[in-house]
Amino acid sequence: MIGLGLCGLGLVLLALGGLGLWRFSSPYSRLQGAGVGETGGTLLFLAGLLTYTGQVDGVTILLLALLLFTGPIATHSIAKGAFVRGEKEQP
Repeated sequence: MIGLGLCGLGLVLLALGGLGLWRFSSPYSRLQGAGVGETGGTLLFLAGLLTYTGQVDGVTILLLALLLFTGPIATHSIAKGAFVRGEKEQP
C-alpha cells in the first residue's frame, strides 16, 4: 500500500508540474513549476515502484541518482538561456 501511495503521489506531482507549464506565463515561473513537479514526482514514483516491487537493483538506484542531479541542471541551463536572451519576469 505504501508503494502504491508513493506512486500515486508522484503522478499527482507530475500532473501539477504539467499544469504549471501550461498555466504560468513567464519562463521562470514555468521552470519553477515544472522543475519541482518533474524532480519530486519522478523520484516519488520511482521510490514507490521500488517499495512496491521490493527489488532494489543498481539500475533503478542509478536512474534515481541521475534524475536527482540532471533535472535541476537542465532547469538551470534553461533559466540561464532565458536570462541571456533578456526574458523578463511578467507579473
